[in-house]
Amino acid sequence: MTKKTFYWHDYETWGINPRIDRAAQFAGIRTDENLQIIGEPLMVYAQPTADFLPHPQAVLVTGITPQLAMSEGVVEADFFHRIHEEFCRPGSCIVGYNSIRFDDEVTRFGFYR
Repeated sequence: MTKKTFYWHDYETWGINPRIDRAAQFAGIRTDENLQIIGEPLMVYAQPTADFLPHPQAVLVTGITPQLAMSEGVVEADFFHRIHEEFCRPGSCIVGYNSIRFDDEVTRFGFYR
């Protein structure tokens, strides 16, 4: 039987519109049913693409600069591939705050791209 886990996650983005703005950072951590942390947390930056200009207010709010994301991040396809691997583990329940209106949309549009 597959062990049930919760995967808690959050995005930081370059703007407030999940349809057009891009992810800057993702962080996720897995817990068991008793909310005990299992495995290693995932934190990854996404490199901004050349055809996208981050909103200056987003940089101020998150503290993530395009230079930081470019130097420490991975290309968007690899970024979302790593997230997909975590989300698709058998027995996972994906959890986040404000997920339906924002994070799930960031995920959906990122997976589509």
